[in-house]
Amino acid sequence: MALSFHGTRRYVAACVLTATVGATIWALADARAQNPESRPHRPPSPAALAEQGLRPPIYTQLYAWTQGGEQIATAQQQVLVACMAERGFTLEPAPVAKAGDAAVSRPTPFGLETLEEIGADSQTQAPPEQPQGEAFNRALYGKPGNEISVKGKLLKVTMPASGCQAEAEKHMLGDGRVRWTELRMQLNEGEQTAYKWLKHDSLFRKANEGWRQCMLTNRVQAKDPLDLIRALPPDADIRTHPATKADVHCKQDTGYLRTAYARLAVMQQRWLDDHPDVLKDRTALRDRQLRIARQVLQGRLAEHPAHPICPGPAAPGAHGWVW
Repeated sequence: MALSFHGTRRYVAACVLTATVGATIWALADARAQNPESRPHRPPSPAALAEQGLRPPIYTQLYAWTQGGEQIATAQQQVLVACMAERGFTLEPAPVAKAGDAAVSRPTPFGLETLEEIGADSQTQAPPEQPQGEAFNRALYGKPGNEISVKGKLLKVTMPASGCQAEAEKHMLGDGRVRWTELRMQLNEGEQTAYKWLKHDSLFRKANEGWRQCMLTNRVQAKDPLDLIRALPPDADIRTHPATKADVHCKQDTGYLRTAYARLAVMQQRWLDDHPDVLKDRTALRDRQLRIARQVLQGRLAEHPAHPICPGPAAPGAHGWVW
């Protein structure tokens, strides 16, 4: 059966996002697996997991979309647009997601969590970016080759040293721009390290075995939920495939997601406890951004002349974009 929309492929990609920290081996023994007994599939939602204290703490830092985050992003856009206008260009950024918006991307490290909303956003796709020309790009990103590199244990991030984007970041973060990027990279490293630890956790392994045995009763053989996703044929319809129905069914019946997220939270907290400066420094920089963002939203764009929005004698002060 052929995929009917692109949302399914994007959903599968999201499911395996966090699992890229290590290789796995999969096997789908019976591609003609029988349908499990029909029943509602309602695993815990991200909101429900958060209410139960099961949202992993690093995920809260990296992926939770709060009102403060919305304010910062909105202010950053205003400043960036103003900076480009000062240089004679019109910048039309995408709308900022609202706090609590379910469409904000987040990892699903344990594969499918529901079959009900797959592909819901696939009919609305952002239009392709239009070429803006060298002058526009130079105003936004600065002189080519004039960049700052921040290197972590797992990856290297390169960002503009000049241009409206860089000036907005400097104004928002002051001299903490590089540190903010370092912290983001360290949290990503912690996320992956915690997932590696999780694989050796006895309670998680027990939950995984319970899921595997349930899957066998539905004539589907897979080592774990991510192996199952990887084993699916390229043209599989995730919403209707017997194996994915069995997957969600077994997660519900065995309480797999509740245990998996709870144990992942323990592993992530263990990493944070080993790196106390990460949250301390990130919180301080986040508070600074929020304070400045609120000034921007109140129309006070020239509060911090030490960091001009655009270089040059006629440039007013402002605040801006952050990664």
